[in-house]
Parts: sequence; C-alpha cells; structure tokens
Amino acid sequence: MSDFDKFHWAKQVSRSDIRRLYESEAQGMLDEELLDKVHFAIYARVCDMFEVRQAQQFGQITCRKCGTAVPQPFQMGSANKNNVLQCTQCGWQVTCGEYYNSYTGKSLLPGSAVALFESYLERFPQAHTAQEKILLIDWLIHQFHEMQGVARMPVGENVIQGTAEQVRELIETLATGPDSLPQRFSVAAWREVYYNPVRLFKQAHSHSQVQKIAAELGIKGRSQMAEHELIPEILRRAPYLAEKAE
Repeated sequence: MSDFDKFHWAKQVSRSDIRRLYESEAQGMLDEELLDKVHFAIYARVCDMFEVRQAQQFGQITCRKCGTAVPQPFQMGSANKNNVLQCTQCGWQVTCGEYYNSYTGKSLLPGSAVALFESYLERFPQAHTAQEKILLIDWLIHQFHEMQGVARMPVGENVIQGTAEQVRELIETLATGPDSLPQRFSVAAWREVYYNPVRLFKQAHSHSQVQKIAAELGIKGRSQMAEHELIPEILRRAPYLAEKAE
C-alpha cells in the first residue's frame, strides 16, 4: 500500500472549480453541486491541516482509515522514524517517518494563520443555505491576502492549488466580479490591503534585514519596536524603499 493510499490527505482546492463557482453565481445560475464540492473540499483541507498540527505539537494522531485515536505518540526526528504507530481498532499502521513524509512539503499546516482557520471552522457549521456557503467561501478567500503563513508565500496556497502568483491572480479576479452578494468584498478594499506598502515591505524582508535597514537609517530604539511600528518609520524616512518592496 502506498503512502498516498495510507493517508488520503485532502488536496488543495482546484482554482478552476473556485473560478467556475463564482462565474455561475455571477450569472445568476449558481451551480449548487459545484458549491458543495468546493465547500466540503475546503473544509476537509482545513481539518487535515489541524490534524497535522495536532501531531506536530502534541504527538497525537488519529487513524487515517477509521478515525480512532492512535495510542502511540507521533515523534519527529531520525531517531524516531522507525517507531510504529498502529490503530487498535482497524489495524492501520505506519511509522513515524512515514507519517512525517506524508505531509512534508504539502503545505498541510496552518502556519501563523491558526486564528483565521479556527474562525473558519467555527463558522462552517452555521453555513446551511447556498448563500451562506458561498459567503463563507468568499469570506475565507478574501482573508488569505492579509496573512502570510510562510515568508513570501500567501497562506491561501495552503488551501488553494497553485503558485503564489496564481493564487493572488485568482483572488483579485474574483474581487472584480459582479457584486451580486451584499457582503462580497470589493476590489478596492482588497487592493488596499494587498498592496499596502508595510505589508509588502514585511513580506520582502526578514526580521534581521528590517533591523539592519533601521540601523542604517539611524532609528533609535529599533530593537524594542514591533515591526508594525518600525516598518512605517523606515518607509517614512526612506520612501524609495517602498518601491523596491513592490
């Protein structure tokens, strides 16, 4: 049995499906079958992200076949890679190394966006009607551009299939569509956040680089300043740097 067959992690959601869903809604002919497909695909992906987080942080995993809690702790590191994890209910069995390799490189962690995805999971059970479901999807997609899970990688990539540029292009395209939903985010609001010079500067520079630039500009007390305070001061003193960040 292959690792894929053992784990069945939810895949990132198709950009094409999301685009077609929005197009059907904009045309007044909402494809409710496609809506449910996207709705539950996003939910499955986010749930799996938290399952991996639970394994990494607390060593607790559930059987990927029957959902029963596995008694043995998941442990990372080469010294533990051959440790066996076995479900006492159905016999599903993997090693710690196999479990680790199954999610590594697949963006299956919520990163710094834990609060965002927790809020999504809280909202999910409340979305019953077609309008509530598409509004939930729309709300989540339009939060992605505000948060960075990994440097230079929008957290939307954890859920939506594609490169950073492809995900950005999708979100911006959706934002420019017909505003048939009363709570739909506007493209002006989206651009204001996405192209915010402070956000772009932070995305383009590591913490040490920010501190180095601040030192070169002679900013006092820089080591005690949070980045949301320090970066605006850098850009105030050297506005030309904002152009480089874009």
